[in-house]
Amino acid sequence: MVFLFLHIIFGSAFMLSIKWVHVRGKEDVITVGCLNYILAAALSTPEFWQMSAEHVTPAAMATGGAMGLAYFICFFFVIYAIKWIGASSTTVIAVLAIIVPISFGVFIWGEDPNPVQIVGIVLALLSLSLIGAHEDHDLVLERDKQTWWLMPVALVTLFILCGISRLAQEAYKHLCAAEERPAYLFTAFAIAALPSIVVLIARRRRIKSSEIMFGLLMGGSNILQTHFLLRALDYMDGFIVFPAASAGGMIFTVLVATRYFGERLTRQTWIGISIAAIALVMLNWLPGGSP
Repeated sequence: MVFLFLHIIFGSAFMLSIKWVHVRGKEDVITVGCLNYILAAALSTPEFWQMSAEHVTPAAMATGGAMGLAYFICFFFVIYAIKWIGASSTTVIAVLAIIVPISFGVFIWGEDPNPVQIVGIVLALLSLSLIGAHEDHDLVLERDKQTWWLMPVALVTLFILCGISRLAQEAYKHLCAAEERPAYLFTAFAIAALPSIVVLIARRRRIKSSEIMFGLLMGGSNILQTHFLLRALDYMDGFIVFPAASAGGMIFTVLVATRYFGERLTRQTWIGISIAAIALVMLNWLPGGSP
């Protein structure tokens, strides 16, 4: 449970750091995001360098690479989502992406969904249609009616990308041994770091010291939340870890964002978050387990 708790803390810290950069308005969020992956790759290098070559397996590299690519692309959609619907609602969308690994588990790893889980999935999808509401959403649509479709497309894409990253973590549990974790983490963040370097070079923008600080904060949080999630999966099944981590991360992020960053959620959004919390509990009710 300690590893699960630490995953929740560092996972929320990553999302809230992006919100913090938005609130300050002094740093370029894309620069900070790219630095986050570059610094996370650097932080994961020492452990990878010291590991035995026999534990650098194709499975660890493939699953890590898939997660890293999803992480990099997902970040840009997270930026857009946090800007328009806030960190609270964005976190809810991200955590509901556990539907993806659960769904693949049914078809790939032979898990058999029960009626409670099916209801949970339906409720999760219902909550997605509610949490996109934001007090400024109508103003956004009124200001730019020609691109009204961008928000739903961005939110659905964010959901899918977060699901892919979760699926890569679930695949790691089934295909890799615990000794392969350093290779998995290094590959993931190295894959995310490479296009990040290209983006920074292409933009030719001078990097501020405060952007490096935020990049280090986010990079450290990023690698630690992934590390602790994998450690939690060493001791608990994914159908327990993912819903518990998702619910905990959602609640923690919403509380901090509304208390310290002044986010104000509509009644519709609060209803969506409540439904999402119920859905996450029901998604934990999988074959052989209980909520």
